[in-house]
Amino acid sequence: MSNKHPSPSLVFSTTDFYGNLVTLTQDTWRAHIVFYHPSMVGYESLVEKTIQDPQEIRLSLYSSTGVAFVSPRGVGPRPEGIRVLVNYADTAYVKGATTGKVSTAYPVDLVKYRTPKLGKSIYKKGG
Repeated sequence: MSNKHPSPSLVFSTTDFYGNLVTLTQDTWRAHIVFYHPSMVGYESLVEKTIQDPQEIRLSLYSSTGVAFVSPRGVGPRPEGIRVLVNYADTAYVKGATTGKVSTAYPVDLVKYRTPKLGKSIYKKGG
């Protein structure tokens, strides 16, 4: 399920890999993602697709209700792909029983950030 423009304040509302409703607001897109990561301009649909069908999902080191959805390599503004961080209302996200909000999305930069500040992998496509 995807709704590209359900209201003027949303970039999209979609269903994530687990079945939860996840939203990305215009404020988060413009004031955080594009402001701090200008190379993400025009990649809204890739952010959405990464939430729906990630290559990998990793836990957050900072929040028990946060995860990082990782795209495949070779898509987005850098060859390494993108990461999308989603914060959920509670830990029921693995059951598809909650809602989440995109907190940031950024291109993976293995030179600048060789070791990502993310927790363990909890899903890997094909693995």
